[in-house]
Amino acid sequence: MSSTKNKLEFTSTAQAALRGNLREVLLSPVPKGGGLWVPTQIPSFTDEALARYHYADYATLAEAVLAPYFAEELGATVLRDLCREAFNFPVPVVSAPGMDPRLAVLELFHGPSAAFKDFAVRLLVRVTARVLGQDFPQITVLAATSGDTGAAVTEACAGVPGVRAVVLYPRVGVSAVQESQIAQARPGVVALSVEGTFDDCQALVKRALADESLSQHRPLLTANSINPVRLIAQVPFAYHARRLLPQGGPWGVVVPSGNLGNVGAVQLARRMGLSVDVLMAATNVNSPLPELFQTGQYRPRQVHPTLSNAMDIGAPNNLDRLLAWRSGGPAVSAVRVDDATTLATMKRVQAAGGYVLCPHTAVGWKAAEDLLVQRPELQKVVIFGTAHPAKFPDVLEAALGRRDAVAFPFPLPPPAPIKVTQDYESLRRILLSNQGF
Repeated sequence: MSSTKNKLEFTSTAQAALRGNLREVLLSPVPKGGGLWVPTQIPSFTDEALARYHYADYATLAEAVLAPYFAEELGATVLRDLCREAFNFPVPVVSAPGMDPRLAVLELFHGPSAAFKDFAVRLLVRVTARVLGQDFPQITVLAATSGDTGAAVTEACAGVPGVRAVVLYPRVGVSAVQESQIAQARPGVVALSVEGTFDDCQALVKRALADESLSQHRPLLTANSINPVRLIAQVPFAYHARRLLPQGGPWGVVVPSGNLGNVGAVQLARRMGLSVDVLMAATNVNSPLPELFQTGQYRPRQVHPTLSNAMDIGAPNNLDRLLAWRSGGPAVSAVRVDDATTLATMKRVQAAGGYVLCPHTAVGWKAAEDLLVQRPELQKVVIFGTAHPAKFPDVLEAALGRRDAVAFPFPLPPPAPIKVTQDYESLRRILLSNQGF
């Protein structure tokens, strides 16, 4: 692959000599020979730069943080327009009544799919259409999901001319709300219910992305956090949280983590110059990360369904990036929270003052509480609120005794997926067809 002078360039975590520009990386989201794409150069955007955007809206802040990556490639005016189109919903930081005031939730679930992935996927689809649309009249966005990614992808792609979303999700473990969001019938969406786990879905996606005969047919792009554009689009989260907190004093970020895209984005922000004193990945029992950080040994885990289903990932696909940005940089820690503790946390926080956590955010909340015991000098800990709690009615009933403890903000039509096995040829036939266009 070639490089493009003065424009965003990527290198492979597995082969430093392998380089690609934005267009090439969009067309080949998995580097040949393994690894993941990361920016060759990490730009600077420090606390001092952030101070100039203290009163700006989120879209303006995001444009400033992302400009060192995309402005030269897209043009400053185009980047501004894309950020305003993609980030057109509120992004509040809230405290839970009756709980420790040092804890706050960055609510990232006010977009159209009610999950944090709206931010990155909406920007990714727009960047992709801008960079590739003139050359390719038909583009397929391929994604595996354990819940929220699929809803964000289908919401971002549905009805967009020339764009088709093909989304794979495990038949067991995705909530009814999530399945409705992913698999409701609409133009531009092909939803595949796979007999297997998220890791099985992810393996099918990776195989398809590496299949050159498919990419020769039409561009096959990924909206999973394998795609570096999606991860970079999440970097503004940490900057936004920082500017909404009282200035001065040590603070930390706790990220409910499955595929490690968000925690990788915060670590990238730290490498860019944002001061975050503590970064913790809060995981469920499926994660290999706590063991890796404690022992140095990486052993992918067999996935078992949990209440925090979007984090049921035993082989996180952003691990190479996180390790690359952790090496020689600020420390990152990881902890596990089990289902019983997740339910107890949801019940306790709601009882204290009525604030309802989704199970993933509850994992982060419990980890943050424990972090404050270990690090009492921290003046604030921000938990990433990753999804609207109403996406998980079964978990709400188990924790709070009410499936309708909080209302879901959008309609939920019946799902209409295509049921498939783990047979790759079935996926390949669908990708070669015009279904969904």
